[in-house]
Amino acid sequence: MTGNDYGFGAARKSTAEKLKSIRPSDDTLAADPSDLDRADAAGAALGFVPRESPRTPILRKRKEIGPTIAINMRVPEAIAAKFIKFCEQNRMSYWEGVEELMKRTSVV
Repeated sequence: MTGNDYGFGAARKSTAEKLKSIRPSDDTLAADPSDLDRADAAGAALGFVPRESPRTPILRKRKEIGPTIAINMRVPEAIAAKFIKFCEQNRMSYWEGVEELMKRTSVV
């Protein structure tokens, strides 16, 4: 605040100086990695599992479909809703849904 600190200017300055003077002690700066390894080994011997267990990323299998072309259509809402539901129930993308329907009608 500039100007009038409502009488708290001195207290604010002394608190800021106190905070600036705080320094961590040398023993809390960094733990020895061998201590952590021993602690992990002791916990494992007692049946404890580490909380930071590594996660394997979930990778989706991408289908190679080759060159593509965009097709835009206007369809009635009722038909679009049924087609979207069909694709969701069968876990297909829209192009896979079109391909499946074409196979069922023996077009492909």
